[in-house]
Amino acid sequence: MKQTRGWLLDVNVAGSEAVLWLKAEDGDVIRLTDKYRPSFYIKPKDASEIERLAAMLINHPNVVGVKCESKYASLSSKKTRVLHVHVDSTKKYRRVLRDMAEDSGVEALYNVDLLHVQWYLFRKDLPPTSKIHVSYNERNELAHLEVIDDGLEVQPPPFTSIIFDIEISSGKLTPDVNMDPISKIGIFDEHLNPIKSFGGDEKNLLHEFSEYIRSLNPDFLISEGVDEKITYVLERARIMELNLEVSRENVDFLKLKKLLPYAHRGRVLLDLETFLSIGIAGVTELSRFSLVPPGLAAKWPAGRMIDGRQCYEAIKRDVIIPQSRAFFRFVKTAKEVIFGDRGGLILSPKTGLHENVGVLDFESMFPHIIVKYNVSYETASPNRVRTDKEGFLPQLTRNHLERRLYFKHLKKKFPENSQEWLWCDQRQKALKGILVCIYGYSGCFANRFNNVACYEEINRIAREILVEAMNIAMREGFEVIYADSDSLFVKKEGACREDFEDLAGKISEKTGLPIALDKHFKFLVLLKQESDPSLDAARRYFGKLTNGELFYRGIELRRHDCPTFIKRFETRLMEILFDAEKAEEIWKTQCKKAFNYVVETCDLIRMGKIPLNELVISKSLRRPVNNYRSLFPHVVAAKQLIQMGKQLKSGDTIDFIYVNAEHRNPFRRVTPAEVLCDRNQRYDRDKYVEIILDAAETILGNFGFNRRSLGFGMKPRNFIEELKLEIGS
Repeated sequence: MKQTRGWLLDVNVAGSEAVLWLKAEDGDVIRLTDKYRPSFYIKPKDASEIERLAAMLINHPNVVGVKCESKYASLSSKKTRVLHVHVDSTKKYRRVLRDMAEDSGVEALYNVDLLHVQWYLFRKDLPPTSKIHVSYNERNELAHLEVIDDGLEVQPPPFTSIIFDIEISSGKLTPDVNMDPISKIGIFDEHLNPIKSFGGDEKNLLHEFSEYIRSLNPDFLISEGVDEKITYVLERARIMELNLEVSRENVDFLKLKKLLPYAHRGRVLLDLETFLSIGIAGVTELSRFSLVPPGLAAKWPAGRMIDGRQCYEAIKRDVIIPQSRAFFRFVKTAKEVIFGDRGGLILSPKTGLHENVGVLDFESMFPHIIVKYNVSYETASPNRVRTDKEGFLPQLTRNHLERRLYFKHLKKKFPENSQEWLWCDQRQKALKGILVCIYGYSGCFANRFNNVACYEEINRIAREILVEAMNIAMREGFEVIYADSDSLFVKKEGACREDFEDLAGKISEKTGLPIALDKHFKFLVLLKQESDPSLDAARRYFGKLTNGELFYRGIELRRHDCPTFIKRFETRLMEILFDAEKAEEIWKTQCKKAFNYVVETCDLIRMGKIPLNELVISKSLRRPVNNYRSLFPHVVAAKQLIQMGKQLKSGDTIDFIYVNAEHRNPFRRVTPAEVLCDRNQRYDRDKYVEIILDAAETILGNFGFNRRSLGFGMKPRNFIEELKLEIGS
């Protein structure tokens, strides 16, 4: 019997077999196999049906085992007798389910709507990417497996990767895989610096790319839109009857009807955006939390990962997993709905310029409330929360909350941007995304365990805690200028950093929840609503921290569709405005300098001095193009791209510039950025001046900058002249 230690890279299940890919400590990758029998549970309508159903199942050609067991049918129910049915193979699994669903004696089927790879990993208590010790025979059949605890390791498993990109010779917006060959494949390091490229004859470059993969033997293949890229490579190779070695299995992909995931067995496909955001360390956290292979964990939304983890934890509690979702646990009147679900508490901001402001932020407030107050699906009701037994949700949340805080605090012990600092940050960032969603998912209609009373109770407690924190701050002589769900913005004349930290300590001691000074602003501007300046706005502010950095929320700079030039303009405007020691200096000198900069920028736009690529606006399609009733600018640009042969779908990003925003024909107002190859192409100068003035009003609106007072509706040129006169006077 052979033995080895390593990290579980990937798992796939098909038929009656599970395949495990182990990254051994010596660097080798070992393929192991294990037996797998899919199963499900049947809850009969009546206890008298159990024997009849069992007898029928025993004679089913695809059933290999039937056993009567006692299980919980929900988190709060008593145990009930159910039938545990084992099927011979995944290939016949759905057939057996259909047969049983049609039987009149069956009330419900359980454990049926997760992936087979999830059930395999659940049964083994085996989180992918974990370090394990395995024993296996000469045929590489798994005999024994034991998980090794490496939970507090900072460094991720030693998985290797290749980052690649492809270039298509035709340059078409949507290349045709049957017609458009690959002209180049580039290889990049983790900082996206090019390190190698393959070009020339397509068949040769594909062969060289395949040989490169074979020689480096990477565990992860990383690219932007990696599924589409690797599929294009394989399809081009198939057209030329070239059997590329992308998989670690001996797969003749030329005969495959469906390329993915079969053509890359033993390697993980990872999107570049995910890699740059949370790295392999963060993907490891997602995989271990959700108990799905890293390739799936990196793609799944948080809700689906939470659902998977909840199902795993439920099984450990002897709970069978219901199919049904979206039910209301309690009947409520309209009044109870309105007053019960009020969300988090928001104190309207005191708009305008503030000096020496501390932002106190509760650390993972909602997960802490879940754990501290035992708020769970089965413990919460409209009137109370049971505390006699630890709830399902607190138990699930606690370990991952503690883990996230461990890496968050450990990060501070390493030099900033060091490798260890980065690994800690990636791990805690991945876990933060999940923990934030656990709170929201608790009341989600799609949650199979949902109880909206659980969600409402978390919010109720959060509101009470925030009010208590505000009262403590005011008793200590601080002014609360804004509060939002889990954070306080406070100021006090002459207060230093230690004073804010001391206040945080008193709040934490009183409320029992950790809170800390998150940011210390030298200057802070709280804004009004963009849509209605008569109203104060939540989460819309900007300022300068005491360390000199700018920080902002809810302004143009934060929007993904904002052109590069506008972002640079708004940043520079804030730098000019806050280049002062005291607030009085901002009002006396910096405002005028900022106004002047607005005029200079508008003049540059009107003279056509701004490069086109810095004026590109990006917006996402929220639905198929043909489903839009209104011709929004990005929809018009999308329609133009479709007319040119590009294939678009919901979620795609459309880049465009304004060329004549006032034209009566919507198709003459914008041009897709992808077709702007003519350097003499003109942009709509009046429109971009208008956009600049919008950004200027955001930053300078509290300091007297307002187009309306100077003549709303004027042509931008006239407005600029008016503004020059205003500044000059």
